Amino acid sequence: MASFVLNREEIELINEVHELAVKKIAPRAFQLDAIGDDIQDWAIPEMLAEKNLLAPLIPKEYGGRGLSMVATAAVIEELAYGCAGAAAMVVQNIYAITPLLIAGSERQKEEFLPLLTGKKPKLAAIAINEARPDYNLERPEKQHEELTRISSTFAYEGDSVIIEGSKDYIINGAEASFILLLARDEDSRHKSSLQFFVLPGDSEGIEIKEVLHKMGLRTCHTVKLGFNKVKIPAAYAVGRRGSGYLLLLQTFDLNRTLLGAMGVGIAKAAYNLALKVARNNSLLGTSSPSKYYVSSTLADMSTQIDAARLSVMRAAYCIDADENYARVSGMARLYATQVAQQVTSTAVDVIGRLGFLIGHPAEKYLRDAQMLSMIAGSDYLHKKVLSAQL
Repeated sequence: MASFVLNREEIELINEVHELAVKKIAPRAFQLDAIGDDIQDWAIPEMLAEKNLLAPLIPKEYGGRGLSMVATAAVIEELAYGCAGAAAMVVQNIYAITPLLIAGSERQKEEFLPLLTGKKPKLAAIAINEARPDYNLERPEKQHEELTRISSTFAYEGDSVIIEGSKDYIINGAEASFILLLARDEDSRHKSSLQFFVLPGDSEGIEIKEVLHKMGLRTCHTVKLGFNKVKIPAAYAVGRRGSGYLLLLQTFDLNRTLLGAMGVGIAKAAYNLALKVARNNSLLGTSSPSKYYVSSTLADMSTQIDAARLSVMRAAYCIDADENYARVSGMARLYATQVAQQVTSTAVDVIGRLGFLIGHPAEKYLRDAQMLSMIAGSDYLHKKVLSAQL
């Protein structure tokens, strides 16, 4: 039965994840953030693999923890508290396995899901986005049409499938053990021709075309990949023929909740840092206008974070209960992302000039929060989707 409340075992796990995030992941993350995102560093994935946290909602029969969405959201929140990039790696893994969990064959699940549950760290990626010169960034209202304009193609050749094209902005893509790729039938441009395929990461013809350097989430390596006549077994098609569009929407609807959890974790880290600075500098109280301003500002931040967390947990509960979750998941992602951006910006103001210096934790939180707006669609796109459901 679905529950909004974590059980004792889950609470112990969340506490364990929090300690891991604060004591081990965060120190390494700040080092990697300063270095940049030229390479895939394996220190953090190794920590996560040791605890079987690279994709914690994988069912137990495939070696996973089998966590509920409520518990998984709590794990993502704590990981993002220590490092949003580490949380993004895990969320990307979950995005990649979602089509398999929904529509994958038993053979596909048995072959690929256990790769993310072993002690040796492995990553997965989902390849959807495409960079095209005809895309007009000044017309975000057209972004919803991009899903039906996939240019990467597939063609059946006997018992094999040939994949051609390129995909942009792929987190984990350079070192992924497997990739869930969305392509269209080479003879059609209709959304009914879209199909997901699972590609082994070492498939011949997959090449890194560009390493992308981001303003935030630098601990998750991100690339542009090319697929040059990549040949895979036809059995690696995920779901029934032409199910790609529906699977994509289901994948987005399910996992927007986890993006919201990332926002809550970042906001909580920024708030706690601002609160600590305010206490250390005796900025709290009501004895002066400046102290009252700081105190009331922190109260607003705390209220926003709690509201965002409740929004995320409500969406996670609806997913576990198999209730209508599409709208609440989108709302959780939208609101928690906005809260993360507002809270991190306000935290920098409370902390003062040090918060604006490169290398200060507050500055990193601010950059990481800004990145959430472009993952799985812009805020404008989410508002457009939500408005259609009113």
